[in-house]
Formats: sequence, C-alpha cells, structure tokens
Amino acid sequence: MAVEHGMIDPESRSLLAERMRFTGITEGDIALLTDLRPVFERVADRFVDAFYAHLLSSAVLRPFLVDPAVVERLKRAQREYTLSLTSGRYDEAYVGRRMVIGRVHARIGLAPQWYLGTYSLYHDLLVPKVHEHYAADPPKGIRAAAALSKVLILDMQIVLDAYYELRETKAIERSEQLAAVGKMAASIAHEVRNPLAGMRGALQILQRDQSMKSDTHEVMDQLIGQIDRMEGLVRDLLDFASPRPLALRAFDMHELLDRLLGSYEDRAEAAGITFERCYAPETNRIVADPQRMEQVFLNLLENAFQAMDSGGTLTVQIAATARGTIVTLADEGHGIAPDVLPQIFQPFYTTKHRGSGLGLSIVRSIVENHGGTIDVRSELGEGTIVELRLPGAAGR
Repeated sequence: MAVEHGMIDPESRSLLAERMRFTGITEGDIALLTDLRPVFERVADRFVDAFYAHLLSSAVLRPFLVDPAVVERLKRAQREYTLSLTSGRYDEAYVGRRMVIGRVHARIGLAPQWYLGTYSLYHDLLVPKVHEHYAADPPKGIRAAAALSKVLILDMQIVLDAYYELRETKAIERSEQLAAVGKMAASIAHEVRNPLAGMRGALQILQRDQSMKSDTHEVMDQLIGQIDRMEGLVRDLLDFASPRPLALRAFDMHELLDRLLGSYEDRAEAAGITFERCYAPETNRIVADPQRMEQVFLNLLENAFQAMDSGGTLTVQIAATARGTIVTLADEGHGIAPDVLPQIFQPFYTTKHRGSGLGLSIVRSIVENHGGTIDVRSELGEGTIVELRLPGAAGR
C-alpha cells in the first residue's frame, strides 16, 4: 500500500476500502466508535501511562524507552493514536499515520510479534471502558467493543504492510550492496594477499640476523603482528565475498562448544569470567557444517569477552524444539545501545578500534545459509543475548 506525503494511490485506496469491507467495518461501527470519543479523552492519559508501564516491564522493549525525551514524545503520539481510533475518519491521512508506525518499527529493528502484542494490550485496556460506557445497554457495548476490535485489526494489517514493504526494500538494497561490496572486496583481498605474504617472509628472514639489536627484533615482531592482523582482515574479506559451500555432516555440538570454551579458560580466569553450560541432553548431535559453526561461535565468544571487561557469567544454552535446535549465548557485558543494535549485522559497521566490521555479517550469512536465523537482544548495562535457531532435529 503505497503512501507518499500522506497520499495513497487509487489502487491502494481501493485496497483500503476492500479491507474495511472484509474486516466488516460498517457505518454503524463508525458511529459507535465516534460516540466513544469523550470516554477515550477522559481515560487517554491514564491509559498511556499504563501502556508504557507494561512496555517497560519487557526486557526486549525497555532499551527502546531509555531516553526520557523520546518517551515523552512517544506518549504524546500514543495519546493521539488512542483518540484517533474514535475519529470516524479512516481515510488517506489515517492510513499514512499507520504506515509511518510500520516503517519506524522496521527501521529500528522491532520485530512484529512485539508491537502486535501491544494491540492486544490496547484491547484489554480499552474494552472495559467501552462496556462501562454502555453499561445501561450491554448489547450495544458488545457491538462497540467488536467495532473497536475491527479497527485494531485494520490497523495491524496496515502496519504490517508498511513493515514488510520496507523490509523487502531494504533486503533488495542489501543484496545489491553486498554483491557490489563482495566483488570489490574479493578484488582488493587478492591484490593485497601476495604482497603481505612477501613482506612477512622478508621480515622473518631479517629476524635471523644474529647481529640485530634486541629492540630491532621487537620492532620486527610488532610489524609481523600487524601483517598477521591485516591477513586476518583479508581472510574476512574473502570469506565475506566468496563464502565456501557448506559441508554438512552430523557432529557433536556439545563437544564443539566445550572445546571452544576450553580454549578461552585462561583468558576467562584472568578476566573474571565464568562459564555456565545448560545443554539439553538430546541436543548433542546436529547436522551442520562443523567448521563454519566453529567460526560462528568463535566470533560470538570473542564479542562476548570484549563486552565483559568487568567479568561476569557467560551462559551457553542448547535447547531442542520441534523445528530444530536453539543455541543461546547470554553475557553480562556492557550491552549494545538501542541505536546501534539495528546496525550490528551491516558489513564494515563496527564500534571497535580493531576489526574488519565483518564478523557478525559473516556469522549471519553462515547461519542463514544453514537455513537458520540469528536474533540479538541487548540492554545497556545488563548484557546481550544472542539466539541462533538452526533447523533440523538434534539427537543422540
């Protein structure tokens, strides 16, 4: 449903009319809702406060509501939205405002299940007021509550239209961007790899000179270290540009994770980090590419360690579902800012002084190539939860 500057095209206008008809919104429904305007005006402020108190109880939604100025602005918008439900005008401007809601949710990375749940909250908070208003005529109250439900369903349809329209547009742009960046990255990586190998070899030959001073040896070591770092960036570029085909086989997920955690034990002890393993017994065997999954978990463990510079517990959990396996890594680090979270999978995006900014892009690519999904939830000062959903049943 295309909307531009509050206007919708004739096709979309026809679609809106069809949706209203299909949803069953009648002139009688509109009259009942309009009659509720004074009621909603009286309860709007209390409703908005209750609405936001409920949102703040969610660890997923709380990071979006940390800025008092943003919350105040959103409360005003929420009040206007509440009153607009009884406006009786379901026209181009009405649709345009709903489309903005969907686009904003897509832009900030708020998944549909969370804001669709808020429509249920609207229903639970407002319907009792509807019945209270029509207490002298209960059948009329039932019809008015049904009318409110119809309009909320219409709103959900419009918001989802906008959400998935923007997601599709961004996916196409991302695909085109990745193709162009990948081609360029592969070209650069191939050009850089050979000179780096040559410089490293030359430095190693020079290091064999026994007459070289010790401080010169230290400089040589530092140069080789920087070359190794650049070679790592080149590997990331090549992996990003031309990922290897998956080599699927059954392997022991418990053993893989235990081995990787074991390689971090000394570093964990020095940093005050403890591991907590929660492996469901039926999840030790999984079909995937073990080398690629190792790459995924090494990236995620490295990110968790860098976030937990003050120590804490890193919890690794494996659970089985009817659709596959869920692997969760939860750290107690400094968390990710709400404005940064939607960008963490973007190629070359990084807030670190070191690194290519490709780690999480490669992680998502590997997981999606397995037919899985990755979801990241975070709260500043509380930590980050990374959840991988991999298809296919796990077993012994």
